[in-house]
Amino acid sequence: MKTVIASKSLHAASNTRGIGVYSRELMGALAKYYSTDTIIGSGTGDIIHYPFFDLFSRTLKINSSIPTVVTIHDLIPLRFPSHFPVGLRGKFNWFWQQQAVHQADQIITDSESSKKDIMTIMGINQTKITVIPLGPNHTQKVGTVLTKKIADNYSLPDKYLLYVGDLNWNKNLLGLIKSFSEIEDNKLHLVLVGKVFSDKPNIPEYKALSQTIYQSGKSDKIHLIGYVPSHHLSVFYTRATLYVQPSWYEGFGLPVLEAMKFGCPIASSNRGSLPEVGGEAVDYFDPRSDMTQVIDSLLRSPKRRAQLSKLGVIRAKTFTWENTARLTHQVYEKILSSHI
Repeated sequence: MKTVIASKSLHAASNTRGIGVYSRELMGALAKYYSTDTIIGSGTGDIIHYPFFDLFSRTLKINSSIPTVVTIHDLIPLRFPSHFPVGLRGKFNWFWQQQAVHQADQIITDSESSKKDIMTIMGINQTKITVIPLGPNHTQKVGTVLTKKIADNYSLPDKYLLYVGDLNWNKNLLGLIKSFSEIEDNKLHLVLVGKVFSDKPNIPEYKALSQTIYQSGKSDKIHLIGYVPSHHLSVFYTRATLYVQPSWYEGFGLPVLEAMKFGCPIASSNRGSLPEVGGEAVDYFDPRSDMTQVIDSLLRSPKRRAQLSKLGVIRAKTFTWENTARLTHQVYEKILSSHI
């Protein structure tokens, strides 16, 4: 089987974000566990897989003669259009992309939540959609000496809430900062990790973030840390008092999975796919109402944090890139058998 991973869609996806991680890890796992000739490019093969579906850029082909698989990670901009305004060109490209998706042989998505959105928003039959969860990164915990060295290098505080990701509207970072400002603990810090925090882009979201931090009264305890390589990121998770995922909505939630892997207790929003990832290993909150209460309750209960830590490590082991590759390979085989 010769599989072509569409290079245009790979270029559109950031290597440091969940979509880029998916593309890289899937190709590695397919090469490791299956005799699949996987190439990156735009050539011909037995099957072509688009690992990234851009809603508003033309990344797909219409009337392709090759069996096609498209991975749609989420439809968040379509579910919340008022927060993701699109110009005329974007609307035209969305029309193109939608036609191409309807012609695809199979769609892969990360969660049941995203599957439901694809069915509802795009009108695609559920028989054409396969849910395949993602896996955590392969980085392992580092030793005590190296942990201290890495922590010192980033000036990590002794007690902190951790967030890893971007600052798009759906991430609800303003809500997280508001909750942090309401917690009465002078020793507690908030650490935000992500490339966007060092890039300091000239966009409304970053300006709103900066203003909210300034108005919080705790700007000296909020740390904006840029891109952190995965072997360093493990230290952030293992040393954190609590990982918080404040999102209004997610299509999967890789940071939650990675936090569980490293035994970091988690307080998470109950929206979108997040309960599918965290299961019973996470304490959930409604991001509209009780984020502060749930975080504060966990901070006051070392026993509950220890329980969540153990449950998270166990649950994280049920998500692997080997399983992602196995289920994806099954999709390839199913499509090819139907074209014989």
